[in-house]
Amino acid sequence: MAGAGQVRRPARGLRGHLALLGAVLLLPGLLLGGGMTYDLAVRLQRKAEDDLTTSSRAAALAVNEELEGALMVLTTLATSPHLDPATWRLESFHWQAREVAAQLETFVILVTIEDLGQQAVNTGQPLGGPLPSVPNGAASVIAARTGRPTFVPPVYMPEIDRALAIVAVPVIRGGQVRGALAMPLATSRIEQPLRPLPDALGSTAFILGPASRLVARQPDPERTITRSAPAWISEAIGDRRRGILRGEGLDGLPSVMAFKRLPINDWVVVVSVGEAEERATWQPVVLWRLGLVAALLLLAVAAMLLLIRRLMRPLENLVDGTTVQPPGTARVAEFEALAAAVVAAQNAPRREAEAARRAAEENLLLTREAEDERRLLKSVVQSVPEAIFVKDTELRYVLVNRAAAGAFGRSEDEVIGRTDAELTHPDVAREMTLTDRAMMNSGITQEYENRVVLPGHGHEARTYLTVKGPWRDSSGRIAGLVSVARDVTLRRATEERLRTAEEAMRRIARADSLTAMGVGVAHELNQPLTAVANFLRAGARWLQDDSPDPARIGAAREAMQEAAAQAQRAGEIVRRLRDFIGRGETDQKYVALGPLVADGVALICAARGEESLPIALDIAINGCIVMADEVQLQQVFVNLLRNAIEATEGLKDRGLSVSLRQEEGRAVLRFADGGPGLPPEVKERLFEPFVSTKEGGMGIGLAICRAIVEAHAGRITAMAREGGGTVMRIDLPLAPAEGSG
Repeated sequence: MAGAGQVRRPARGLRGHLALLGAVLLLPGLLLGGGMTYDLAVRLQRKAEDDLTTSSRAAALAVNEELEGALMVLTTLATSPHLDPATWRLESFHWQAREVAAQLETFVILVTIEDLGQQAVNTGQPLGGPLPSVPNGAASVIAARTGRPTFVPPVYMPEIDRALAIVAVPVIRGGQVRGALAMPLATSRIEQPLRPLPDALGSTAFILGPASRLVARQPDPERTITRSAPAWISEAIGDRRRGILRGEGLDGLPSVMAFKRLPINDWVVVVSVGEAEERATWQPVVLWRLGLVAALLLLAVAAMLLLIRRLMRPLENLVDGTTVQPPGTARVAEFEALAAAVVAAQNAPRREAEAARRAAEENLLLTREAEDERRLLKSVVQSVPEAIFVKDTELRYVLVNRAAAGAFGRSEDEVIGRTDAELTHPDVAREMTLTDRAMMNSGITQEYENRVVLPGHGHEARTYLTVKGPWRDSSGRIAGLVSVARDVTLRRATEERLRTAEEAMRRIARADSLTAMGVGVAHELNQPLTAVANFLRAGARWLQDDSPDPARIGAAREAMQEAAAQAQRAGEIVRRLRDFIGRGETDQKYVALGPLVADGVALICAARGEESLPIALDIAINGCIVMADEVQLQQVFVNLLRNAIEATEGLKDRGLSVSLRQEEGRAVLRFADGGPGLPPEVKERLFEPFVSTKEGGMGIGLAICRAIVEAHAGRITAMAREGGGTVMRIDLPLAPAEGSG
C-alpha cells in the first residue's frame, strides 16, 4: 500500500512492455551488426596492407636477386687466375672481364691496392689508352679498404650522361687485399622489378639507400637522381627489416607504405599507395554492409510492431469476454492453456503415479537384463575348459573360472582377492608377476608358452599356452589384465612321440637302403681284400731269398704299396657305408653339395658291384654351400639314385644323370632317369606315406625324403623328363656368404 502523500505511478501497458522487450532483443543484433561491420572494415584494411606488404616483399626479392647476380659475377671475376700475383696479366683479364660485362651491358673497373686513385683496367675503355682517375669515395676504393663488397646508390655521371649504381668487391689473394673490382649497374636494371607494381596497384615503388637517398623509383624514374625521400621515412624504418608506415609520401600526399629491407646491402624497397586509393579498396564493401544492417534493423522493427499488434488483440478480447477471435488474430498458447490449467491440475497426480509405475517397470526390466547378462557371462566363463582369470593393477584376482581355481588347488572364492605370491611358490609367483607387469606396461596382447608347477597339480610340471591382454576401463586406461591359459602338456607329449616315431621311420628307411646295398657292398669289399692278400703273399715270396736282389726288393715294395691302396679302397667303401647309416640325429653344418652327391653316387656304384652304371655327373660347380645334416641329405640322394636305378632295370639306355646348379640364390639338384615315368594316379600322391610304384615297396622312402628336404627349408618335386622318364628336383637355400667362407 502506498504511503500518505505518495503519488502512485501508472502501470505501463502490455504494449509498452512488449515494445521494450523487442528493443532489448534487437539491441544485441544492432551491436552485433555494428561489430561485424567494424570487424569487416578492419579485416579489409589489413588485407589491403597485406597485399601491399606482399608486393614489397616480391619486389625486394627480385631486386635482391638482381644485385646478387651482379655481385656473383664480380666475385667470380675476382677469382680469375689472371689476377694472381705470380701470373699478373691485366691484358688477359681485360678481355675476360669485357666478355662477361658485355652480357650485362656494362663494364668492369679494376683498381690495385698500390694505386687506389687510378683505374688499372676499364673494360669500357680501349685497351692501352689513358684511364680515368678514381675519386676517394668510390665503391672500388671502399671495397679495397674494407675488404667487403660495397654498393653505392646511383650517381649521375656527366661524361656518359647516365646515372649508375656501383657494386664493388675486393680482390683477395693469400688473405690480403690486392685490389678491388667495380661494376656499374644501370638504373633501369634495378628499376626493372618495380615497373609492374604501379600498373597493378596504382602505387609508387621506390628503393631507399643510405641517408634517405633514392636509388630507384617507379613511375617517373627520371625524378630519382639527386632526390631524397622525406627524412621521417628513414627514421620510422630505423633498423626494422619490414613493416607498414603511414604518413606523407614522396609526392607529399598521405600514403600507406610497406617496406622490406634487402638482405644483401640494407637498401629498403618501399611500395606506397595513397590513403584515398587504399580506402577505396575496402570502404564500398563496408558501406554496403552497413546499409544492409540498417535495412535488416528496420525490417525487424516493423515485424516487431506487427507482432505486438497481433498479440494484443486476443488479450483485449479476453478482457472483453469475447470467445470468438476475429480473423487475423494471433493464437497465444498461454491464453489457450489457461483454460485447460484446472483440468491439467486435477489430472496431474494420476499422471505422476502412472509415470512412476512405468519407471519402476523399466528399472525392474533393466535389473533382470543385467542379471541375465551376468549369468550368461559366468556360464560362458565356467563352461570353457581353459583357465580364465582377470587381475587388477595390483595383480589381485578379481575373476576366475573353475579351471583356473583348480590349477591352484582351491575354490574360486579362495582365489578371488589374492595374488600369485599368496597362491604359488615364490619363484613361480615372481616369474608370473614379471610377465604380467611387462604386458600391462606395453598394453599389447601377448602369447607365450611356459612350463610351470602349480599347487593344483602336485609336483608335476605342466605346459601352458597363455594369451594375456589388457583390461581397459570406460576411459581407456588399463585397469588390469585378462588371461586365457590352455594346458598343452598332453599335446606337446604327443608331438614328441610323433617326432620319435618319425625318426624311427627314418631309421627303418636307412636300414631298408642298407639291406638293399649289403650284398653289393660285401662283393665290392671282397675284391680289394682278396687283392690285399695276393699282394702281401707275393711280397713275402720276393722277400724270402736271403740274397739282396734290388729287383726283388723293388717288386716287393710295389706289391706292398698296391696292398695298401686296395686296403684304403676297402676302408673308403666302409666309411661311406658308415656315414650313410649315421646316428639319425640332426647335426647341421656347412656342407658342400658337390662332394656329398659324388660320395652318394660312389656308394651306390659300390653297392651294385660289377654292374655297369653309366651315371652322368654334372656337378663341377664351386660355392654350392648349404647349411644341412650331411647324413640325412646323403640318405635322400642314395634313396633317389636307388629308385632311378631300379626303375631302369633291364633297359639298354638307362638315362641316369645327376646335375647341380645355382638358380636365384638356391642350389638345385636334378636326379633324372630314362624309365617308364610315373602313372598320373601316383604322381599326385607320390610323397604321401605308404604310396609306392614298386611291388612289395613300403611307400615311406619318398615321404621321408620330403620330410628331410623340408626340414632343411627346401622343396622336392617330381616331373616328367623329356623323351621319357622322371626327374626328381630338390631346391635348397644357399648358406650365407660368411658361412661358405
